[in-house]
Parts: sequence; C-alpha cells; structure tokens
Amino acid sequence: MDDDFARLLGDRPTLVERAPLGFALLALSRTLHGLTAELLLELGLYPGQELILMRLFDRDEQSQTSLQQSIGLDHSTVSRSIRRMEEAGLLARRPDPRDRRAMVVSLTEAGHALRPRIAQVWEVLENHLDEALGPDDRLKLVPLVEGLERSIATVRVRRG
Repeated sequence: MDDDFARLLGDRPTLVERAPLGFALLALSRTLHGLTAELLLELGLYPGQELILMRLFDRDEQSQTSLQQSIGLDHSTVSRSIRRMEEAGLLARRPDPRDRRAMVVSLTEAGHALRPRIAQVWEVLENHLDEALGPDDRLKLVPLVEGLERSIATVRVRRG
C-alpha cells in the first residue's frame, strides 16, 4: 500500500471529524483523478485534455470560447491545453471567418483517432467503480452524486 493511500485511509486529520462526507468524497475524487491521469498519460494526454477532445468528438469546429465555457475551466488553462494539443498534432486552430479575434478549434486525424482509446479509459474507470458497487447501490449513487455536484456548483456560482 503506498503512503498516500495509507494516509487517506488511516491517518485522517482530526478536523475531518467535522466533515466526514466531504473528506470521503474528496478522497474518492483525488483517487479517481489519479487513476484517470495515469490512464490518460498512457495516451500522451494530461487530465482535462480528454474533456476538450470529447467536446470536439460531439461537435467539431467550435470556438475556443465555447469550448472553455462548456468545460468550465478558466480561459488560461484551456488556452494552454489547446496550444499543447495543437503542438502534439491533435487539434488545429484557425481564425473564425466571422470574427478574426476568435479562434475555431477542430480535430485533426490524430485527434479523431483517440476517440476509441478515450472511450476505453472511461470504460476502465466505470468497470472499476462497478466492481466496488452492487447494481442497487449504483442505481442510487449516480443520481445522488449528480445532485451533490449540482448543489456544490450552485454554491460556487453564488460565491461569485
């Protein structure tokens, strides 16, 4: 068992007693993020880049601004990711003919080729989660987690 995992399971800060649910969800999120990052790095991607690709798989040739808004990350993070993905040959950017200040982002052939491999990453993650849950737990957990996410997102919006 690695030190990070042992720390999360056994050596919890005493303040966690005030927020056991929040800490448990944060620990799960970090662990899931770590596994996702490992799987994506095998594809030459960094976390977050798969979100850009998935948005473009659904609708290619989007403005950089619409991608940024749909993903919910800040402008500089998305710009940096798109630039790196363009340098890696996964995306292409060109000025929007209607607004030369805006950039249109599209998939290259290499970007399109990642679709089945990214789908496989999500399937692997889903299979690991399914192994930990029974079918009844899964049916209950998905709407509960979605509701929690919406609730926390609302708090973030209100905080401005």
